[in-house]
Amino acid sequence: MLRASILIPVFNSASTLPRCLASAQAQTLADIEILVTDDASTDDSAALAEAAARSDPRIRVLRQAENAGKPHAMNVMMGQARGDWVAVLDADDSYAPDRLARLIAVAERHGVDMAADNLEYVDAGVPGESGFGTVLRTAFDPARPDAVVGKPEFVSAADSYADFDYGLLKPVIRRSFVLAHNLTYHEGSRLAEDFTYLMEYFVAGGRLAVCAAPLYRWTLPFGTVSRKWTQTGAGAWRYDYRGAIAANAVFIARMRAKGETDVVEMLQRRDRQYRVMVHYIAAQRRAAEGHRAAALLTVARHPSVWRLL
Repeated sequence: MLRASILIPVFNSASTLPRCLASAQAQTLADIEILVTDDASTDDSAALAEAAARSDPRIRVLRQAENAGKPHAMNVMMGQARGDWVAVLDADDSYAPDRLARLIAVAERHGVDMAADNLEYVDAGVPGESGFGTVLRTAFDPARPDAVVGKPEFVSAADSYADFDYGLLKPVIRRSFVLAHNLTYHEGSRLAEDFTYLMEYFVAGGRLAVCAAPLYRWTLPFGTVSRKWTQTGAGAWRYDYRGAIAANAVFIARMRAKGETDVVEMLQRRDRQYRVMVHYIAAQRRAAEGHRAAALLTVARHPSVWRLL
């Protein structure tokens, strides 16, 4: 049995995939595999992954005939994974070299089935240009002590408007827990899919060890140094909050049927936040396209957007 599986869903990420793969290959933890699913990319992502696989037998590449979204790719890879632990790595992000070793040690020390770490926020930018890969800050204070949280703590901290939304955590999870509770990614959502997966984990009775060390390097959608939007995945406007609202409604109904009142209330709060984000993104898009008057009109019609601006 392998110690860990790294799952990398890929869609049009040729500019960042080499950095992502290199960080996975550089892990200090022995006995790992690296699964890559190319979700019908139209750039060189699949060719880059397959070239890496030819030189590293730990890498396995799966190719989707049609674009089906990250949740489907994750479910496919989860079914193929052989490691005791499974970790997600988005194709525009990267790991610190000792990330897997440290997180698995933290989880096992605390006797939990999932661990996650602090995030370094990285400028999107363009490879070879100023700002690309610049670390801007951490998600939360790395000096704070590690903690173990359950469902109540996660529900209170999973707030899109908080300084750090726990729904953004990138977990390492024990595969036996996934199999025992039949945890899957919600394939109807192409946004906030990691949050939904985390929530399913806590509803199943799981606990999470949160490590304060920033070991996951998360690429922002917009780089404040480079002044560039990300061009990976679906590009600058990949944040489809209407899809998140629809998926959230399905999840609310499921949790209401289970009597998970606290979860339902939290999901309803996120629904309101997602609806604000629909108008916020619409205003951003109109401004970026040079339609400033239309952008201002959107904000005027939806005053809740002012808080984000």
